[in-house]
Amino acid sequence: MSDKRFGFAGLGPTVFILICLVAGLALDSYPKYVLAITIISMVIGVALVVLVGLGRCITLASGSVMAIGAYAATLSMVHLGVPYAAALLLAILAGAAAGWLIALPGTRFRGHNLAMVTLVFQSVCIILIREAKWLTGGAEGIRVPPPSIMGWRIASDSDFLIVIGVLSALIVLLMTILVRGPFGKNLQAAAGNEVAAETFGVSVPGYLTAAFVVSSAAIAFAGALAAPRIRILDPDSFGVLPSISMLAYPIVGGMYSVWGGLLGGGGLRVLPEFLRPVADYQELFFAGLVIVVVMFFPGGLVELLRRGSALVFVRDAKRGSAPIPAAAASPIAAAAEADASQVLLRVEGVDKHFDALHAVNSANLMVPVAGIHGLIGPNGAGKTSLFNIISGFLEADQGRIEFGGTSLLNLRARDRIRLGITRTFQHVAVFGQLSCLDNVIIGRGRNAVFHSMQQSFEYFIDGPGAVAARREALVALQAVGLVDQAHSLAAALSLGDQRRLEIARAIISEPKLILLDEPVSGVSESEVEGLRQLLLRINAERNIAMLVVEHNIPFVAKLCRTMSVMGAGRIVAEGRPAEVIAMPAVRQLYFGEESAA
Repeated sequence: MSDKRFGFAGLGPTVFILICLVAGLALDSYPKYVLAITIISMVIGVALVVLVGLGRCITLASGSVMAIGAYAATLSMVHLGVPYAAALLLAILAGAAAGWLIALPGTRFRGHNLAMVTLVFQSVCIILIREAKWLTGGAEGIRVPPPSIMGWRIASDSDFLIVIGVLSALIVLLMTILVRGPFGKNLQAAAGNEVAAETFGVSVPGYLTAAFVVSSAAIAFAGALAAPRIRILDPDSFGVLPSISMLAYPIVGGMYSVWGGLLGGGGLRVLPEFLRPVADYQELFFAGLVIVVVMFFPGGLVELLRRGSALVFVRDAKRGSAPIPAAAASPIAAAAEADASQVLLRVEGVDKHFDALHAVNSANLMVPVAGIHGLIGPNGAGKTSLFNIISGFLEADQGRIEFGGTSLLNLRARDRIRLGITRTFQHVAVFGQLSCLDNVIIGRGRNAVFHSMQQSFEYFIDGPGAVAARREALVALQAVGLVDQAHSLAAALSLGDQRRLEIARAIISEPKLILLDEPVSGVSESEVEGLRQLLLRINAERNIAMLVVEHNIPFVAKLCRTMSVMGAGRIVAEGRPAEVIAMPAVRQLYFGEESAA
């Protein structure tokens, strides 16, 4: 997503398949058959990288989805006389529909529960195929008619290899564009940290549904490609054991890389051919390989190859970047006093109960335009509950919250960024598996599913939208002093730099208000002052208002112009920091003092 040479790099997997195709034409009949089926397994491996790797969704229904594609294409040719090319398109649509159907309950579950949902789907599909003898031929199977494309009858091993190789290269190219573009990055964000993703406009259910649909459409397409090569379809060929084998493709090859799908799918499919002398132990070798990879190379074969060679599958750590406007490096300006008469955020009479616990009790709060307002209180005072109500992750029982005159009560968290509200988190919520640049680009908030798919193709050709996004992200990183780390993984940064990255991600959308949830929590004393100066500079230069929840009283007192104190769910005091902290009631509540110091 952040690589200006995305288009060239994205062609690698497609070129690899075409090279296999060309080299395979010189082979004998049986090796051509094996190579054709191996290429189909590569497609399945890449498809499962989307769902299992990026989406972190365990599926045991790949066999049934492949069967849906194979039977959809075959039955449309047998019973409807549909041409093979059109039958392939019908298989894609059938696979997409199957993926959407699995996603209906599947997006509500994770882990073993999701695996059980997909296993039920797998079992039901195979039972239906077996019992519908009048349509599918049942357990005896159905013969696939010889396909033809535009009058070209596909009959020889070379013909099948050419068709399978070319069409597989095309579908892998499409999936590579999605995986390496904004769609793949946003899907990783949605799977990695749902709360943070929702904050920046990433619909977690939407992206997981899209992952099921895209992956299932590709697997069904692979099934339709394989059907004429297999010649006779029977339900047992698409059972649970093949589904388990397919699940191993991205695990062995590499969960987050298109190359991992190619290596896992191709390697595990061709492995039995090399193990024919010890055929009785094939399953043992297969299981042992999976265990070894999971234990010692969790990144799969891609990680192993990266370790072994600096020239193969290595990431370019220093990529070309767009020039950064000089304005990004402007000096720290003095913070101007906000006009308290211009209210940006107004909270009135907000209540929240958790059974018998009255967490927020008629809370009132006001943040002026370009103001910096602090919210403090002892543990259990209700700060987090009120903060989550304002940010959209908790519903209020009653009360009113207005932002620039617009009510927020019925607005989803991911939609608030459109109004100009963004946030950071108490526990750092960067997307660690993505680069700093990718993290900040997600912060732009333009992350609807279909928009990200469209943008993935623009990133592939390095279009003006992609160039503009990178420039904006680099400006934001420059503002927080992280531009030199733009292409580093977010997880590799220190805690203090991750806090800065969160701020960069928050300011790129040019918000009117940033909600800061304990911005210096866990940060060393030497970095606290630097973060305070950074926030003051952002407030002054960009006129961004801030609502700060923090336990570090000296930090809040120096940063904020106004402050509210919560106790037992109520706002018990508010005003300028020095005046509020000096109040006897506040010192008794917060510091446990019986009288004013």
